[in-house]
Amino acid sequence: MKLVVALFFILIVSSTTEAAFTFNENCKLAYSDVMCLRLNLANTRMQTEKKLNPENQVPYIIENYIDFLKVLIGEDEKDFIRLQNNKDTRLQKLAAEGQNSPWFLYSQSLIYLQSGFARIKFGEYVNAGLDISKAYRLLTENQKKYPGFVMNKAGLGILHSLIGTVPAKYRWATRSLSFEGTIPEGNAEIKEAYLQVASDAKLHFLLPETTFLLTFVTLNTSPDASAAIDLVNKINTTSFKPLLNDSPILIYAFANVYTRAGENEKAIDLLTYCPRSADRYPFHYLNYMLGIAKLNRLDPDACYPLLDFLGSFKGKNYIRSAYMHLAWHYLIQNKPQQYNMYVERIKLRGNNQVDNDKEALLFAQKAIKPDLSLLKARLLFDGGYYARAKQELLAYKTSNKKNDLEYTYRLGRIYHNWGKTDEAINSYKETIRNGETSPYYYAANASLQLGTIYEKQNEFVKARQYYTKVLAMDFEEYKFSISNKAQAGLSRIKDK
Repeated sequence: MKLVVALFFILIVSSTTEAAFTFNENCKLAYSDVMCLRLNLANTRMQTEKKLNPENQVPYIIENYIDFLKVLIGEDEKDFIRLQNNKDTRLQKLAAEGQNSPWFLYSQSLIYLQSGFARIKFGEYVNAGLDISKAYRLLTENQKKYPGFVMNKAGLGILHSLIGTVPAKYRWATRSLSFEGTIPEGNAEIKEAYLQVASDAKLHFLLPETTFLLTFVTLNTSPDASAAIDLVNKINTTSFKPLLNDSPILIYAFANVYTRAGENEKAIDLLTYCPRSADRYPFHYLNYMLGIAKLNRLDPDACYPLLDFLGSFKGKNYIRSAYMHLAWHYLIQNKPQQYNMYVERIKLRGNNQVDNDKEALLFAQKAIKPDLSLLKARLLFDGGYYARAKQELLAYKTSNKKNDLEYTYRLGRIYHNWGKTDEAINSYKETIRNGETSPYYYAANASLQLGTIYEKQNEFVKARQYYTKVLAMDFEEYKFSISNKAQAGLSRIKDK
């Protein structure tokens, strides 16, 4: 979800007028409506635009954006089929005129890129790779023709950053598609795009989107979230704050930043007051996020947003994870009957595409009730309540290898985020020593965290050692995301 949400933001309209690509007031309003998920209103504006200015090709860009967002957020197969069916027609429209505009090739790349990431959502990985390859080549060609075009930098920056996270054993795939790029290269391109927008008054309305992109690469390709938090705090003090409060998409992005940074109260506040009016396309995933954020605070009413998500969302991702968190909620509330019921439901509905759902299914299949102290410590840690999490661990009594591993791992995570680095290092090393050959993710993530600690301390030999160790471990839960972050770490320190 985070990956695809970030990638769709590279469709951004400009205030510039370029022959067949006229971004007039009506198109800007439609784009603003899209950002706020007023998709029907945006579509109505574009139908009007086609009648008033039939030569304008911008409506085809925004219409594709609308269809893509429905696929991304709603995960409805009918919307996916509609997006694919309209692809060739829109590409023909966009290729008909405007060859001298930087938007000519760029707009076509967006159609391919959105198609590619929609295909990933529905498991069509080969066709997704072909679409993304076409988008990449179009962007590269457009960059040669128009090196000053800001959105080339944003689009290529995201792709270059993501290419840099591909594990070494899969690099053959990127080479076969002629993909090249590194994390530092991509980050520099996105930062350049952000600064260009920030320094040009005519482009200021693009600042939230370029900030989002910069935040995304910071969260997903760097060791900590401090830079992303700085950006979020900066935009919260500007005139763009009203747009944030009106846009569920930006609320999603900022809530993710707050969650990753352990600022759970801010995430809950954003998600609680997110606009959910009837004229907006429903973003049910935000209820999933809110339920988990409230559970991280051990709120007794954390079940309600999760139940709302499960009752309303028609897609397949995060369903199993929602059931698992409901089960945990009722275990904490000492309601064993409800706990058992939701553990069983994990097996009956949902998908196994994302790490969260894979973890939930393994949890249900193993049918091992979590240790209550460890569970509370985990949730409180995720919310940034480090003192409370440490207090919960005091009640833990040694029981079995898995729980003992989790205990030292949780202790390390708490110390790490609490700023007690030496204690964190000791706990992480103990976790690796005792769990390196186990199927659990604790040792792998402990090794990843040690890599980030040593990287920040400029001890790159040690950092490389622990990032490499992650990739050598065989574990089940969160394997994709942990391995991806380890590969990103190796890419960052490649020449250091």
